Amino acid sequence: MRMRATIAALTVASLITIGAACEVQAAPTEVNVRIEGSDETLFEGPILTEGHDVEASSDTQERPCDGINPLDPQNKTAGPTPTAASVDAMSLIGETFDGQWYPGYRDYFITRWGPGREEEGMSWGILVNNVFTNVGGCQYELSTGDEVLWAYNAFGHRPSLALFPAGDTFGTRPLIATAELNKPFQVEVLDYSDDAEDVPPAHPERTGSSPFEGAEVSPVATSAQGFERVESESPASVATDAQGKASITFTERGWHRIKATALGSGGRESAIRSNRLDVCVPAEGESGCGAAPAEDQARAVQRTAEEIEKEEEATHAEEARLHEEEVKRDEEEVKRREEAKLREEESEREAEVKRAPEDESEVLPSTSAPALSTMPLGAGTSPGANVVHSAKPAVKKHPLVRCRRVQGRRTGGHRRALRKCKVEGTQPATPKRHTRPKRHTQLRRHSR
Repeated sequence: MRMRATIAALTVASLITIGAACEVQAAPTEVNVRIEGSDETLFEGPILTEGHDVEASSDTQERPCDGINPLDPQNKTAGPTPTAASVDAMSLIGETFDGQWYPGYRDYFITRWGPGREEEGMSWGILVNNVFTNVGGCQYELSTGDEVLWAYNAFGHRPSLALFPAGDTFGTRPLIATAELNKPFQVEVLDYSDDAEDVPPAHPERTGSSPFEGAEVSPVATSAQGFERVESESPASVATDAQGKASITFTERGWHRIKATALGSGGRESAIRSNRLDVCVPAEGESGCGAAPAEDQARAVQRTAEEIEKEEEATHAEEARLHEEEVKRDEEEVKRREEAKLREEESEREAEVKRAPEDESEVLPSTSAPALSTMPLGAGTSPGANVVHSAKPAVKKHPLVRCRRVQGRRTGGHRRALRKCKVEGTQPATPKRHTRPKRHTQLRRHSR
């Protein structure tokens, strides 16, 4: 009965927790997503996202990707994740992804983003706020303002660049900046090189960065699909100095998009290229350039009613499964505690049994009627300390009679002697002795 009450209480608590998780998950979160492929940037910009199921191109079913997993039972609130956010980003430009699902980790190992397919030794890696996450892309939960970066060949010990307007002291990479027409615009390039996995900070920081010398700050060509390619061979490209700074001059008004990269042997990029920076160059006498590029506006995937219903059903099914697992764990825990208690009680009883002979030997014998052992002494077991011997029987006493002779009357010429006796007390009964018969002297005499 006690076990059922405990399980019932735990079940109610689980249902309350799941209900609260559903309410928290309702509002989408704005994060910045950037996917850097081998030769070009596949996506970059802010999006509105939330944790949801995702399905790789080679998979046969949708998989949960909202931060809830058995490896972190303390986290019971679903939320946006780097993988789910990046899947949304790819959907916005009509692209898909692929990966291998690992049930034990409840996560995808990404092998492709859009056209950027993994090659031998060139794996995709994920960073949040400039730090490699220590959990998978479907397990780490994002917060508002987080920066998500998927980098091709992420573990090749390459510099990871960041582009800022000179004088900017914030850790968050800005999306836009303003410059004056025909005047130098100074920028700064930092390097966040670090291959170690760790817990990302709560927001992007400058900590861990250093100035990067020799970076190429160049114009960017953007395709209709949104892919960005750095034009490092453009005459407008400038290189950073030892302090990681460079100046670029814009001779045309309007919006200008720039990024930073580093070139190695053969002219191939030897660094993870930086974020882009959209620079507004107003005309003389004007203060702005009109609406910012669409890629700088927070976008969200528009799902159909059928897709939303399907996702809700999948979410409810996952919640029910997690609830069943939690109830099962609770039942096993209660059962384990009950079994441990029974074992403890059994151990105490065994200890009492072992102590019993010692305790009985210390008790003084009773003065009441003696208890007789029911085991015969001839049964092959010697009587031990627990055998109680009976008391000695009382000594039987006989009356003590004293007799004396008195003068009797004469009968037939003879005088008869009489005896007169009386009881003078008692005396212990003594066994009769068999006395040795006396030899008759007559026999001895005749034998001579």
